[in-house]
Parts: sequence; C-alpha cells; structure tokens
Amino acid sequence: MERFFPYDSFRPLQRELAAAILDGFRSGRVVLANAPTGLGKTAAALAAALAYAEEVEAKVLYLVRTKNEVLQPLSELARLRARGVEVRYAFLRNKQDMCCYGELRGLPYAEFLAECRYLRGLGKCRYYPPKPFEPEAPMAPRSFVKAACGAGTCAYESAKALALWADVVVATYFYAFSPRAEQWMDLGRSILIVDEAHSLPDAVASINSVSVTEAEVRRARADAERYGMREAAAYLHKAQRALRELRAGPLSVGDALSLFDEPGQIERAAVEVVRLKADEGSTPYSPLVAIAEFLKTLREGGRYMVLAEQSEEGLRLKAVPYDVSRIVSGVLSSAKAAALMSGSLPVDLFLKAVPLQRPPRVFDVPLDKYIGRGNFLAVVDRSVTSKYSARGEEMYKAMARRIAAAVSASPRGTLAVFPSYDVLKAVRKYLTFNIPLYVEARDTELEDMELGSKFAVFAVAGGKLAEGVEYAREGSNLLSTVVIAGVPYPERDYYLDKKVEELSPGLGPEAAWGAVYLYSAVVKVRQAVGRLFRSPGDRGALVFLDHRFLEPDVYVQLKDLLRGAKIVEGEDGVRRELEEFFATSS
Repeated sequence: MERFFPYDSFRPLQRELAAAILDGFRSGRVVLANAPTGLGKTAAALAAALAYAEEVEAKVLYLVRTKNEVLQPLSELARLRARGVEVRYAFLRNKQDMCCYGELRGLPYAEFLAECRYLRGLGKCRYYPPKPFEPEAPMAPRSFVKAACGAGTCAYESAKALALWADVVVATYFYAFSPRAEQWMDLGRSILIVDEAHSLPDAVASINSVSVTEAEVRRARADAERYGMREAAAYLHKAQRALRELRAGPLSVGDALSLFDEPGQIERAAVEVVRLKADEGSTPYSPLVAIAEFLKTLREGGRYMVLAEQSEEGLRLKAVPYDVSRIVSGVLSSAKAAALMSGSLPVDLFLKAVPLQRPPRVFDVPLDKYIGRGNFLAVVDRSVTSKYSARGEEMYKAMARRIAAAVSASPRGTLAVFPSYDVLKAVRKYLTFNIPLYVEARDTELEDMELGSKFAVFAVAGGKLAEGVEYAREGSNLLSTVVIAGVPYPERDYYLDKKVEELSPGLGPEAAWGAVYLYSAVVKVRQAVGRLFRSPGDRGALVFLDHRFLEPDVYVQLKDLLRGAKIVEGEDGVRRELEEFFATSS
C-alpha cells in the first residue's frame, strides 16, 4: 500500500484510514470513511484502492459529485506518477463540457445532445470520428480538451478511449448511478471510491429526475402542428390546458400520465419530428423529445413521485425517484469493492437512509480527536431557537445581538450560517457592522469578495458560501468563528415526506424522520464547521444559537463538536466565552 502513497510520510490517522479501507476491500465489505478535511482522505483511499486493484486485477473508478472535484484526485495521481509509480489514469466529464465547438457549450443540454448526434450522423462534425490521440503524459481536463481539439479529434471520445485502458478513471456520479449513462465499464471488475458521500442520496435523486414544463408542451405542440402530426398536436393541446388548470403539489404517476392521452403517439411523433428536422438540415431537437423521455420514465414503472411546481416556464412536472437507496445499493453491491468517503457523514443516519446488504467497515474520526479540544471552543446559547413556532421579531432581534457579540469578539472572519434565506433576512435587518459584510445571494461568488483581516459572511445552510469553499489566503484560514444560527432542518415538503413514508415500515416513523430531516440538518452543520477547520492546526470557535442542539437526538449526532461546550444565555455570555478563548493560545 505504501508504494501507492504519493507523499514521503503519512499525516496523523492517514495510514490508519488507508489500512481500514484496504481491510474493508479484502473482507468484501463496503467501507464508510468519515474524517475531517485535511486528514488526506483522497491520497489514502487511492493508495488502498490501487494496492487492492493490483491484488485482484481490477480497475479503480473514483467518483465525484461535480466536475470541479475531478481535480483533487487527478492531482494526487500526478504526484504519484512524479514519484516514479506507473499508474495510467483518465477522467470523464460532461460531454458538453468537452465539446470542441465552443458555441455549442451554451445550449440547453438536451439541445446540445441533439445537435451532437446530428453533426455526427451526417458527417458534419470535423472532430468525429475521433482520431488516435494519446498524450505523452496525463493532462488536466482543460488542457486535455484544448490539446485534443487542437489535434482535430473529439475530446470526449478520446477521454473515453483512454478510460478503457486506464488503471484509474476519475468521473462524476452520473457515470455510475444513472441508467442513461453509457455502459462503458464493468462494475464487477471495478473498485469504487465515492467522494463527498454525504451528498449521494440527493445527488442520485437529482441525476435520475426528469421534468417537463408548460412552455415545453406549448413548443412541442407547435412542432407537432408544423410537421403534420395532428393527433399528437391535439393530445398536447389537451395537456397544455390541463397543466394551466393544475395546482402545485404532488401527483401520482397515474395522474401525471393521464394528462397526456396516448403517450405512445407522442413518443412516435418525437422520433418522426427529429427525423424530419434532420432531413431539412435544421437542429434536430424538439421539446417533444423531453416530453417523450418524461413519459417513458414514468411508464417504465420506477418508484417515482411527481411534483407540480411553479417555474419561469409555467407549471413544471418533475418526476423524482423517492427510493434512491435501491439505486445506490444496487451499484455498490455490483462493484468489486466500494469505499464511501466524506468529511461530514452521519454514519448511522446514512445507513438508515441507504441500507447496505452487509454491515460496512466503518472508519469514523471525531473532530475533537483530530483537532484537539485546546484548538476549538464550542458555545451553545440555549435561550434562542430558529424553531418555526418560536420565530418572530423578538427572536430575530435576540439572534442578531448574539451574532453581533460573536463578530465583535472574533479576531478574524466570522461565518454565520442560517437555516433559510428568510431567517437570514429577518435577522440581518437588525445588524449593522463597521467591517465588511457579505450576504449570500443568487449571484454571490466567493472569488468576488475582498476578504480582509476581519469580515462577516452571512450564508444559508447548504448554500454555496457554507459548503465546498475555502476561506483561505496563502494557506492560512481567514475565519476564526462559525455561528450556526439555528438547527438547519429542511422545510417540510412532499418529496421528503414521501421518503419518510417509504422508510417508516422498516425503521419506524421517528427513525425514518431522522434518516431524512435530521440527516440533512447534521450534514449542513458539519459542512459549515468544515469551513473553519481545514487542517489540524486551525483554531477557532463554534457558536450554536439554538437550545435544540442540546436535545438528545441532535446532540448525539454532533457530540464531537458539542462535548464540553460552554452553555450560555444571552449575548454577554457569548462575548465573554469567545474573548477568553481568543485571549489564550492553544
């Protein structure tokens, strides 16, 4: 295993993590590895997976949630090759991201796929069929696409060809967890590493969701009329009127299908319209394709629920799989071996939400074991709460005073994380700072913020300023305090309640609720805390503004953060504890 480790020495607990993963692989168990950021999970997992792959002659498939997360494992593999270890590796990203025609990258994805098929089918793509292309050394994704296109070949097809021969393939979740993905890899001969596994249930649900809007039905009807598909146009006209009268809320699959008379006729019309458009030399895409895919998904009998919701294109029908555990478990059981990694995974809640066929090999590192109690302070103010029934202007004012105290006592940046944007706005109006304040909005990007020596950031739990970003400059963390302004339970909705209903027969109603709602809240808290502690040497304070953090069901999930917490009531207590902590060294 050490031969496949890309550094001269292991960090604390890193060797133990790699050994635990390898042990799990050898014993035929799925590995659940939860460890804080900075421990070196990526390098440890790759070392264990490559060692096991050599033993059983298998391939490693490293799965990430987003295309940007591809870079970290590729960096570790490049470092390994620089040490003289011959490891062939490749990556796969979204086909559209790798297209050599820059003007096609801005199209809606369904339209891009149609245009791609059209150009290839008629021999009009100057990059297809692909030409032989094998760079002398592995390249970063952007450089690879540029080089492949410069060589006159399709970057996606070239990457796919390299992936067939690689020892390690780094790809997004889509390539393993969606039936719509090309079946290019034998899972039975693959060792899976799933990064950011805490996001897996939601990500798999999103990957396998399909939708159609009122505007798409209107455009599909226009296409059907234009190309003489009168029966299909009549069915779509009826569906358009039904959608206009439909109220937002859940529908059964049967009710959703009943909106579209003769789904088979619509599906046949989609094929014919695409063919006619190709014959006349126009982009062979029609919204009929999206409607046909939506109807086909529902007719295939998967466990879906349909939600009607308002959108910018009128009413949207969205079909979402509510039994994602079946999809996830199916992939994991098909693989030669699998390890799921995260820095914020509530292991026991995850296992309730995604039951595995065999007990897993668990490696769980508590934050207070990794950071050490001397390097962080936890404060719980039990006199406030974000509980819906207790919300009101007086509670928002109380929250604001405590956040102001935390910001005042903090020597560097403060990140305040709220359960929702509504709570953020309600508290924000009672605060005024003489330091820079950045408030999360739809177009907010961390790169656009000029973070100085002291600042405050207001973010929404689970949002882009509370997860997956680093508040750092030249390797130093710019934060000194994270405030969790309420337990960030998601608001109740039909989809989450359906998941609870699905889990209840096996778990009981209370445990099922925890596997859905509490799971989400715990992940969001741990993700926010992860912005403060990025390495064992980081030092800072955690302020929890909600008495529910002391309730048993929440406390047990966050006990490594809350053990030994200072319990206070009021802003004076918050200020006093933080000032004393920051006045001392670790």
